[in-house]
Amino acid sequence: MKIHEVAARDGLQNEKTIFSTDQKMRLLELLAQTKPDSLEVTSFVRADRVPQFADAVELCHRLKSAEWREGIPLVGLVMNMRGYETFSDSGLDAITAVIGANQEFSRANSGMNVDDAVQINREIVAAAKRDGVPVRMYLSMAFGSPQSAVEKNLVAELVAASAEMGVERVVLSDTVGIGRPELVHEIIDSALRYLPIDKIGLHMHDTYSNALENCAEGLKLGVESFDASAGGTGGCPFAPGASGNLATGALFDLAQRNDCAPTQTSLAAIDAASDFLSSVLNKPLARGAKLCP
Repeated sequence: MKIHEVAARDGLQNEKTIFSTDQKMRLLELLAQTKPDSLEVTSFVRADRVPQFADAVELCHRLKSAEWREGIPLVGLVMNMRGYETFSDSGLDAITAVIGANQEFSRANSGMNVDDAVQINREIVAAAKRDGVPVRMYLSMAFGSPQSAVEKNLVAELVAASAEMGVERVVLSDTVGIGRPELVHEIIDSALRYLPIDKIGLHMHDTYSNALENCAEGLKLGVESFDASAGGTGGCPFAPGASGNLATGALFDLAQRNDCAPTQTSLAAIDAASDFLSSVLNKPLARGAKLCP
């Protein structure tokens, strides 16, 4: 199993407590000690929209000299070409891009309808390929929302478009945690018409306590790459009702029970990062193999 750790980006973006750059550097050092396959560190977005990442440029400047970063790809989220230009000077290794598989969410999250978001992302991916930068393409709301059913045909179209762009991986995202294993199976089966299984990832939120079961279904189908967040932190400011991501410790425990755990990772290291997040946020977070505090 490959774990893409998102606590420093998705885990923080919806928190009212603003972490200082020093605190983020300490958090990232602790997350690096969990030895993830890759580590998402910030978003290159407008500070008035997501204040948590107002220090993205300063954080990346400091990361350039971080001794612990060697061997761990550091990833930043990019929503438009302006964000990509900022990323280009950041020293990070890869980008996350996003298309909402729901018109209402796409407008709230990016200020664009889905067609416009696809076009903008074509430009981003083209620039990234020119620069030799890997791209993880997230399809948000890929499993629907409490307000609307999953748009299966649209999800399939976006998988096809992302495959045509040549992204490194398409990550099917349960942004509000409404997915169930049978739907995960169906959406992955549909995606396999356009991409091999090793190009598909899962990003599961645990709003309705289904995230671990959904990842187990993905694992059975051959998915290798899964997102998780230390302590189960996370949520989206533009998706009402979205709660935390699947806790990294719970995902690691699932991998251990299926004999596919990353050998360099330990629950003790994951708990150290979770404990630090808990101390700054002043609230209990998931530890060990638990999904919640």
